[in-house]
Parts: sequence; C-alpha cells; structure tokens
Amino acid sequence: MFEQDYIMRQIQQILKILVKVLFNIDDKSPSLNLIQNVEVKETVGDLLRKIDNGNINQAENEISVMTDNTTTDNLLAGIIFYSYLNEKDDDYLESYDFSREEVEDGLKNLLSKYGLDDIINIFYN
Repeated sequence: MFEQDYIMRQIQQILKILVKVLFNIDDKSPSLNLIQNVEVKETVGDLLRKIDNGNINQAENEISVMTDNTTTDNLLAGIIFYSYLNEKDDDYLESYDFSREEVEDGLKNLLSKYGLDDIINIFYN
C-alpha cells in the first residue's frame, strides 16, 4: 500500500512539473479546461468517461494512438488523461484489471514519445 501511495504521489509531482514547465500553468491537477482545441477536448472528455465506466484499457489504447501524433495539444491531452487516471484509487484500478504501475508506465511512454526522456531519468534514476 505504501509503495502504491508513493507511486501515486510521484506521478502527481511529475505531472504538476510538466504542466508548469511546458505550458506555464500552475495547476495542482490538470483538467480539460486547459485544452483549447475543441476536438481534442471532446476526445479527451470521451476517454475520461471511458475511465469512469471501467473501460480503462480501451481508453489507454486510444490515448496512446492519439499521442502518436506528437502535437502540443495531444501532449496536454495525455498529461490530463494520466492525471485523471492517477486520481483513481488502487481498488478502482484493480477492479478493472489496471494497476498503478501501468499508470506510471503509460506516463513514461507518453513522455518518451515526446522526447522527454530526460524528465523520466530525473524522476526514475
């Protein structure tokens, strides 16, 4: 349990720093309101609803495909997605066959797509 809490806090810190450094937004938890592109905002809203409905794996697959197109809007979308997912408690994630480690791995993959491996190395090495 302690390890899961540690991972959750670490993910929160990474996301907070990313939003501040990359988007100059001082926000504890990034939300849909930060996305300016209407289409991207609607897509992410749909993905967050899939998380709420327990379709976490499907939603993560879709955000992964979406962020293959490495635009700034899609990076912010991925950050919001993983922030929202990270806010779910461990019991919720586990009940839908997902883990805190998968949230962490998804975030690492997102950052790697955008060439932000240095940020991964700062937090994980």
